[in-house]
Amino acid sequence: MRIGIDAKWYFNGHPSGKVVVENIVNHIVKQDSTVTFYIFLSKKDRHLKFPIEQPNIHLVYIPNILNAVTNIFIMPFYTSKYNLDVCMYQNYAPIFGAKKIVNYVHDALFMDFPEFFSLKERIYFYPMKYLSKRADHVITISYSEKERMLKHGFCKDENISVVYHGLGLVNKKLSLNQVNIFKKYDLPNKFILYLGRLNVRKNIQNLIKSLPQVSEEVSLVIVGKSDHKIFDLDQLTETLKVKDRVIKVGYIEYEDIEFFYKNALVFCFPSFAEGFGLPPLEAMYYSTPVVVSNKTSLPEVCGDSALYIDPNKPSEIASQINLLLENENLRNKLIKKGKQRSSEFSWEKASSEILNILKTI
Repeated sequence: MRIGIDAKWYFNGHPSGKVVVENIVNHIVKQDSTVTFYIFLSKKDRHLKFPIEQPNIHLVYIPNILNAVTNIFIMPFYTSKYNLDVCMYQNYAPIFGAKKIVNYVHDALFMDFPEFFSLKERIYFYPMKYLSKRADHVITISYSEKERMLKHGFCKDENISVVYHGLGLVNKKLSLNQVNIFKKYDLPNKFILYLGRLNVRKNIQNLIKSLPQVSEEVSLVIVGKSDHKIFDLDQLTETLKVKDRVIKVGYIEYEDIEFFYKNALVFCFPSFAEGFGLPPLEAMYYSTPVVVSNKTSLPEVCGDSALYIDPNKPSEIASQINLLLENENLRNKLIKKGKQRSSEFSWEKASSEILNILKTI
């Protein structure tokens, strides 16, 4: 059987897309030695070494103009050339090429939350709906997203499957010892952590607004690169007089991520909307209690292993954070539940489910 995988984000995709594609590819190729895998990579990454060498893996380097353009107009000719039985694409599936076409849609949040996306983004994303309709099957990342796609007519119920993400930030060695990392990032001893993209949808503004109601001994550490449509966080911290308690670290080295999770007193993820929401699970894995939004996929992913907040209410965010800071029994209970919850998500499991879908159709 010949299976193609759109892996153009493997080396240089946007952060969340890269994590997903890299982990799916790394695990799926080890699932079945009788399958011949065609891994489609961006031609500009040809100089980078693909880490897995197996006789059943064929690397195909293709011109990558823009994900949608490449998938719709370029990849079909390659999938036809190699006579693929099935090919899985990221977000944009062409209407011809492989014998069977699977569209892996990361989320359709732009349909219900247009306020968090630019006009340019909404125009770019919109064809995903019609391309998904033409695909033989659609895979998405949560039942919350499945419901959204069915509501907006992306496909029929029998043509869509949910495959949860796994955890990809485990068993990484810290690049420096703990004392050096505290100095490296100029961190306080006691802090609440937010880690992720910095944009309006992530609701960091209400997390900052909650800070005056949180114990003054505790600071807020914000990890991540600024994205488009970001609230003016510096002005907000000045207005609220909490500038000295908010530490914006920006981008951090991959090897240091574990340190931030492990040393945070609380991880807070107050996002307005998520397709899945991987950071709370990562925090649980590293034994940090979690406060998350009660919207979209987050209750589905976190189950009873987190405290929930209405993301529109800073006072509620503060209340739940304070509860975890003050109640040691509750902290320990959530840490234990979180470890168990995070263990239920693995890339081995996700890749096995994806491969089974690809074989079945």
